[in-house]
Amino acid sequence: MSAKGFWLRSSLGILAVLALLAWGIAHWYLSTFTKDIGDRLVLLNELRKGAVEQYLSTARAELQFWSTNPDILAAQQGFHTILNTSDSKPILAAIKKSYVGQNKNPAETFHQLDDTGGGSSYSALHSQLHPLAKLFVSERGYYDIFLIGPEGDVYYTVEKESDFTTNLNTGPLRDSGLAYVFQRAMQAQEEGVVVMSDMQAYAPSDNAPAMFMARVLKNPEGTVIGVIAFQLPTTKILDIMSYTAGMGETGETYLVGQDKLMRSNSRFSTSPTVLVQKVDTKTVNKALAGESGVELITDYRGVEVLSAYTSLEVGGNSWAVIAEFDRQEIVSAAASERPSLSGTLSFIFGLALWSVWYRRGSTVDNAASDGAVAGVDLSVSDFVDSSSIGS
Repeated sequence: MSAKGFWLRSSLGILAVLALLAWGIAHWYLSTFTKDIGDRLVLLNELRKGAVEQYLSTARAELQFWSTNPDILAAQQGFHTILNTSDSKPILAAIKKSYVGQNKNPAETFHQLDDTGGGSSYSALHSQLHPLAKLFVSERGYYDIFLIGPEGDVYYTVEKESDFTTNLNTGPLRDSGLAYVFQRAMQAQEEGVVVMSDMQAYAPSDNAPAMFMARVLKNPEGTVIGVIAFQLPTTKILDIMSYTAGMGETGETYLVGQDKLMRSNSRFSTSPTVLVQKVDTKTVNKALAGESGVELITDYRGVEVLSAYTSLEVGGNSWAVIAEFDRQEIVSAAASERPSLSGTLSFIFGLALWSVWYRRGSTVDNAASDGAVAGVDLSVSDFVDSSSIGS
């Protein structure tokens, strides 16, 4: 083989080995980096889940407190005495007319009216309760508070929307989240547990997403006199899930209900996606089944992502908690953070060529040395043979 051919084959062979080595190192680093991102997504899921659970737990504790508050119980007992008649409809209609129909405040500020000045028993109770309830809603960030009679009549609300004075068993809101928690609270009245609804559109609040909590109210004798309910501000949950610090350009966390509709907003949408965007992916289905883990999937946008998933129980309903990163961003980040291999591989390539050259040079020198020794032996033999012939 010519020297040129030898060096060409040696160089190509070394380059092939180095290319395979570079691919292996890059693949190993990407796998390690992806695992690190997966661990980060799991942590993000746990943090978001914990924050939502803490928020709901705080609301539950505050509802339990207010359900035993003497002022609330006194007001509810008074409302119940006034409205618990064989025909409460005319009384409720008159009350609604006073606080809504004749309210001089704009509709969005009906809650500013404490006392109608009519001198009725209801008005007296309302003027005592309303400043406290209004302050609590404002300071604690709730949307509304409801006092509901045992028969389903909405005795009192802070906001005075269209749900005020309606009946939750027979009226237009009988299928709403508010009606759901009222009915469940009445069914569980002996235990006195706090019940919660799933997130769904609520007509009186302009069909905005809403959640409700409720618990029965009992007088000192232990008789159920109605139900107290909170309308929770879903913006708190949206704020928790929309936090993107440290999540790069494509990282996001979101919630999905059992109906496969989002319970939070997508980072990639300019319009609200709560109860609008459907997400029926592999990891969502696994989370709703109570599983947890991390997998590469195609998300609701049709993009390949690394998806961490777990579940969250909300009032007897299961939500999927999802944290995801686009795979392309992971690959790009891994490539940019991976130590440069060019210098190392160039050094290895040069060292390998030098080793081949050195080994080849040693082989050639040994061969030449062997040939020289063989030539000396032959000359001696010839000399000996010639001397013998001459004698």
